[in-house]
Amino acid sequence: MTVTSSLGAQELLTLDNRPRSLSDVVFETLYQAIVDKVLEPGAPVTEPGLAKRLEVSKTPVREALLRLRQLGLIEQDGPRGLRVVQLSAEDVRHTYEIRQALESFTAARAALTATPEDREQILAAANASLAAAKVADIDGFRRADRELHQKIAGLADNPRVQQLISDAGALLSTLLQRDLPAGQGLTSCGQAHVRIADAIAAGDATRAASEMTAHIEEVRGLRLALIEREASSNSVLQ
Repeated sequence: MTVTSSLGAQELLTLDNRPRSLSDVVFETLYQAIVDKVLEPGAPVTEPGLAKRLEVSKTPVREALLRLRQLGLIEQDGPRGLRVVQLSAEDVRHTYEIRQALESFTAARAALTATPEDREQILAAANASLAAAKVADIDGFRRADRELHQKIAGLADNPRVQQLISDAGALLSTLLQRDLPAGQGLTSCGQAHVRIADAIAAGDATRAASEMTAHIEEVRGLRLALIEREASSNSVLQ
């Protein structure tokens, strides 16, 4: 059974029929609606309103909104309201600061704890990201980038740190995929990945942390500069 709802002449929010909990389906539906701007940046959202549109009870919507708030994709709007997050330089800067602090730690830990197989996998992901970057394969780069960072985070043997890194990455990827052009600085990022992987493979914790810090700082600078250019362009058009 497929549950659908009409937004008038607007786009549809549609729940599919995969064997998962309704809460998971609602979460994934709303997540994708935010990425696709069916739920536009800054749009107010409520449990009753979304439940009505999706033709489900308020409970799975409440659970989905809680998860989206934890990711930072839904934010407080006044004392009682909620809204879809809007891209801001401040949010991006803060989230990259979280990533920098956590991922420099995980890179150092990975250098100390990685097995030969782990090192091989990290090097393979780093080289794959660079190869994809050189041919402007954005999807391939993203896959390799995600694999590399997830593998390094996993070697910290700290599920809480791993979850925080995952949440920060999900917020950034959603905001940037939704609101900014793709493909900025891919080759430089791929080269940074290789340097990080080489340091981990050498067991050099200090260099691994330093290379990761430099990498996150570089990406943060690229994204903030792009946000400023987009904001300036939009102000001129208005």
